[in-house]
Amino acid sequence: MIQAESISKYLNVPLKITVFDTLESTNRTAREITQSAPNSDDQLIIARSQPGGRGRMGRSFFSPDGGLYMSLLFHPDMTAADAVKITASAAVAVARAIDSIAGTKSEIKWVNDVYIGGKKICGILTEAQIRTDGSLEYVILGIGINLVAPIGGFPDDIADRAGAVFDTLPADADNMLAATVINEFTKIMHGGFDKALFLDEYRSRSCVIGREVDVMRIADGVATPAVAVGIDDKCRLIVRFSDGTQEALGSGEVSIRERK
Repeated sequence: MIQAESISKYLNVPLKITVFDTLESTNRTAREITQSAPNSDDQLIIARSQPGGRGRMGRSFFSPDGGLYMSLLFHPDMTAADAVKITASAAVAVARAIDSIAGTKSEIKWVNDVYIGGKKICGILTEAQIRTDGSLEYVILGIGINLVAPIGGFPDDIADRAGAVFDTLPADADNMLAATVINEFTKIMHGGFDKALFLDEYRSRSCVIGREVDVMRIADGVATPAVAVGIDDKCRLIVRFSDGTQEALGSGEVSIRERK
């Protein structure tokens, strides 16, 4: 069972940890903490289940009992323009942690999902408060990992694309995984999110580059077909449309088109 004391014994950095049985959303709770106490220390909020879990673009995130759902509240010295590095770094940190503990080879779907064997096992949602000068006041990094498949399986609408890290959860693997994700992420964070610490790996783990995708804009949600051709130094996905034009995406979402 996930416990603050058990996580702490694996951590390489001191960090306040609070574990709840159930929260509507760990990101929401972290935001409430910083709103009530603006100078709150960096801390980790974890829930064993979260019925109100959210993903990007306002979607719900299926978060049943038995997963790892956590939000890191921290205060980086960086601008909002560089915030995409946080999500990319977190994806690399999750992939490293899972592979080291589960012996898997995980991949990353730009910008915020981690996959094993073609199945999504982790989603990441980064939210931030931006000062008037464009710097970040605080960041809430939400990470949801499917440790094992839920009893009865995943809901029908996601059963074909959702997966889990383990078939059966090894002893203390949940606490070890939570700590290892934080250890890997804080190594990158304390290095100032230098691209040398994560970007090459972010690219090499991509399951999108070279694939046909549908690009969905946040503004209208309209899907436009394209080919993903690379990831630039700002962690933007470079796509090429059918007319030959290219664009570096800093926001929005892509879905991989199934090969026929």
